[in-house]
Amino acid sequence: MIHIGRAGSKLGSFSEFEVRQGLKAGKFFLTDLGWKEGMENWAPLSQFTEFETPPEPMPPLPEAESSEAAVTTIPGLPWDFRRELGIFRAFFLTARVVLLKPAEAFARMIPAGSLAGPLLYNMIGAWFGALCSAGYLLLTSKGVQPPPASAGQLVQMFYVSPEKAMELWHFYLFFGWAIVTLGTLVSSGIVHLLLMMAGGARKPFHVTLRVFCFTYGSVELLQIFPVAGGLFASALLVVYVVIGLAIAHEVSVWRPVTALGLFLFAGLVFFLGLVSMLTAAGIH
Repeated sequence: MIHIGRAGSKLGSFSEFEVRQGLKAGKFFLTDLGWKEGMENWAPLSQFTEFETPPEPMPPLPEAESSEAAVTTIPGLPWDFRRELGIFRAFFLTARVVLLKPAEAFARMIPAGSLAGPLLYNMIGAWFGALCSAGYLLLTSKGVQPPPASAGQLVQMFYVSPEKAMELWHFYLFFGWAIVTLGTLVSSGIVHLLLMMAGGARKPFHVTLRVFCFTYGSVELLQIFPVAGGLFASALLVVYVVIGLAIAHEVSVWRPVTALGLFLFAGLVFFLGLVSMLTAAGIH
């Protein structure tokens, strides 16, 4: 077996025939690193005697589309090639494929390697979404009159004054990156535990975390649209996490549906309990 690696991530172990076919199909490249038993170090596939004969030449890609087209034909998301594409272009190409073709995106997602890349992607997208949401809250709060004392404790509880909205926006501006990262780690950890209980966690936790990072970092961009964007992002987050977990863990859809359903139910119970406690405290 020959172990193949690219950009610091291991792509898997393959037979000589599979590697040769991959080279012909463009799945592997002679610049990819390989290692097999008996070798002291990893080496480019071009240095393997088995693959000295290069695959048949392919027609050149159009110059205007070469960079983008290349990242759609090899394993990994565009974000994995941010050094070649540039961080902004890689981010938006990744967001586009996740939002428009989630099944394809998670099928291409590399499940191994450093978690720094997925966490950075999640932080950028989710932080942007949080700032948009807080910004719209700040704008709308200036035109909303404070509710009368007779409106009830629940209405008073959820009223946000312009001063509080400004404090919230500043809070997310400086600490939003930490909040969204912590939220992703906690929520993905809970869902992975529930997925284990449902018998659907065939891969380690870091695979679930990658699904959450690329999903959350992508759908939160929709927060740029006031109100409707946030609602649509929440719905897509649930659907895309289910798709991503099913593909990444190679299980049927009902297992991640069960895990995510339990997570949402527990969150709803916690929220209703918190509201009841705050309401009771306000009354007394």
